[in-house]
Amino acid sequence: MNARGMSRTTLVLGVSAVALSLVTLVGLPTPLQAVAAIGVLVLLPGQALARLIPVSDAALGVLLVLGLGLATLTAVSTAMFYLTVWSWQACVITMGVVTVLACAARARQEVTP
Repeated sequence: MNARGMSRTTLVLGVSAVALSLVTLVGLPTPLQAVAAIGVLVLLPGQALARLIPVSDAALGVLLVLGLGLATLTAVSTAMFYLTVWSWQACVITMGVVTVLACAARARQEVTP
């Protein structure tokens, strides 16, 4: 816990989402771009959302991270396609925002007794 009562993991997830979103938009060599995209589009949002649900089993936690990440990406992409505003850049930014919002909700849970 830091001075404001928020765990370091929550802070790292939020900062990582912002940093990876920006790095993905700026551009990287192709292999690194793919790793950064998978991180910001699936793994980080899934981890941030899974931390909102108390789970004691590690295997279930891993499945929850992947499931929530893919479900969120599917919902965001489908909504963007339906509204005819889809682009990979907008998708990266939106998933970064989802991750930061989930981290903010988790920080609120951590601070509230």
